[in-house]
Amino acid sequence: MKELIRDNRGIAAVEFALLSIPLFVLIMGSLEIGLQVYFKASAESVLRDAARMAVTGDKTRTGEKGELIDAFVTERLSFTKSTDVDITKVYYDQFSQVRQPEKRLSNATEAPYCFVDINGNQRWDKDPSRIGIGSGDDIIDYKVEVTYNSLFPLVTNVITGKKSMSVTAQTTLRNEPFTGNNDQQQQTCCVSAAPGNPVTCEG
Repeated sequence: MKELIRDNRGIAAVEFALLSIPLFVLIMGSLEIGLQVYFKASAESVLRDAARMAVTGDKTRTGEKGELIDAFVTERLSFTKSTDVDITKVYYDQFSQVRQPEKRLSNATEAPYCFVDINGNQRWDKDPSRIGIGSGDDIIDYKVEVTYNSLFPLVTNVITGKKSMSVTAQTTLRNEPFTGNNDQQQQTCCVSAAPGNPVTCEG
């Protein structure tokens, strides 16, 4: 019995088995994070190239509604066959409007209240952007989200609860002053407390 207790053959194998699991998880996690950093850098670079394509207003490069930009971004960011590329293009008249709520003219949060309608939709918006690539001198905000299958889905699922990874890139810049600029006329709109909350605007 004493000889059996003193027998330490196989201890190295047991120790390696105990240590290998967290070691492999650390290695796979490092590879996954490294890949994500690379994909994010690639997304930001491609988005900057796409933005430069759009600021000139050249329809032969952008398409009528920016579809050529979408195709360029999707092609460059399709890292794998399973990659999903979601592109958002919105524009504003001024930099001061970017992702800023429309100004309320009172502290009321419920009708009746009045506000400055920036985008002409007669609704108060947390973000008064309009969809598209705008026209000359407009402020364009590009955002792309890339979702792809992780290298090690089991490990990723354990850590994040998902089998896929995603990266996001966003850039904002002003179009060159090409022809066609037509800023939206701002107006003051008031929301009534009457049934249906009718809105009246002037300006």
